[in-house]
Amino acid sequence: MTTIRRETRETSVNVSVRTDLATDGAIETGEPFLDHMLGTLARYSGLHLAIEATGDLRHHLIEDVAISLGLALRDVIPERCAR
Repeated sequence: MTTIRRETRETSVNVSVRTDLATDGAIETGEPFLDHMLGTLARYSGLHLAIEATGDLRHHLIEDVAISLGLALRDVIPERCAR
């Protein structure tokens, strides 16, 4: 499991990724479509994602969630799988 916390002037993001749970986790960003897409990613990848995020603008929120999720995935996916 890995947890990434990102705090900026615009956003607050917490992302936890686990590979050992069969549940989708809890995703709350305040953006319904982003929540849906992250839930779909969790479901089809077999990852447990717990994401909590707030932000001032949709653009900042999505950007910082993506940065945080990328850092978390880099930590849980074996190096040999990465390009």
